[in-house]
Amino acid sequence: MRTLLRKLWHDFIGVLLPRTCIVCGRPLVPTENVCCTHCTLEMPLTRYKACEGNPIVRIFWGKIPIVRANAFMEYQPHTNYARIITHLKYKNRPDIGIYLGRLIAEDLLRTDFFKDIDVIIPLPLAKSRQFSRGYNQSECIAKGIQQLVNIPIETTHIRRSRANKKQTQTHKHLRHENVKDIFSLTVPCEADTKVSLTPLEMMNPSPVTTPSHHPLANKHVLLLDDIITTGASLLSCGKVLSQIPGIRISILTAGVAGHHRWGPRLPEEGRY
Repeated sequence: MRTLLRKLWHDFIGVLLPRTCIVCGRPLVPTENVCCTHCTLEMPLTRYKACEGNPIVRIFWGKIPIVRANAFMEYQPHTNYARIITHLKYKNRPDIGIYLGRLIAEDLLRTDFFKDIDVIIPLPLAKSRQFSRGYNQSECIAKGIQQLVNIPIETTHIRRSRANKKQTQTHKHLRHENVKDIFSLTVPCEADTKVSLTPLEMMNPSPVTTPSHHPLANKHVLLLDDIITTGASLLSCGKVLSQIPGIRISILTAGVAGHHRWGPRLPEEGRY
């Protein structure tokens, strides 16, 4: 009886507020969520997974201790598929993030992308922006991924200290400056334990120290964001995380905007 009443209630709500595909606007059947099956199958995927030298990992070579990187789909402004991201961020649709996270995880489970990853870190929002939005869209994506891969989500060890101007409103050549010094560790990672010096080391005016312990020390973290364009925000956050001893970083985003270069590492890109 209770099951029947629940079904009747959902049918009633469906008549008043019909669920429609975020992309094409067609009504969704009960087994569909956010996107209809047709639009899901036609989604503009990057197909970067398991590809060496893909355009996302290239952004971070020589800058942070990057292990691997991937973006799930191509973000194409002014197309119906752009609604997936814009509605997630600006239309109070955290459910889209869960849906995207599950799609991403299903796509990558066939690879070793999640191998050895200890924790997922959604790119933090400034408190004011998260308060006005009601949620962090990257954390919603992380929750969707977690439903399939069971990797813990960490949101307390790094913070965004201020709400910088939106990257989409900033010229691409100024985006790195726009996000400079906006992230910080909530648990300091300072070199504060003095080590006994040999006579030769005493001749060096710089004191020798060892880094203090940090909860993320020697961990492999997955830094997660919704969209990557120049990679400025992720790189700024990744550089702060790089202060932690032994940390390794992988990058994952729901989408990638713009055109990025493929290919092997060039000499000027160096090694971290």
